Amino acid sequence: MSLEQAIESEAQAQAICMQTNDFARAYHAFVAKQTPEFKGD
Repeated sequence: MSLEQAIESEAQAQAICMQTNDFARAYHAFVAKQTPEFKGD
């Protein structure tokens, strides 16, 4: 896999992860300077 392909693959994986409820909880906890509670969804 080339570097360009690896970067594109990582971007796709992050886009998928950003659609989860856990990501939203982590983001809001970060902004509020709190510890997130992950639930696996």
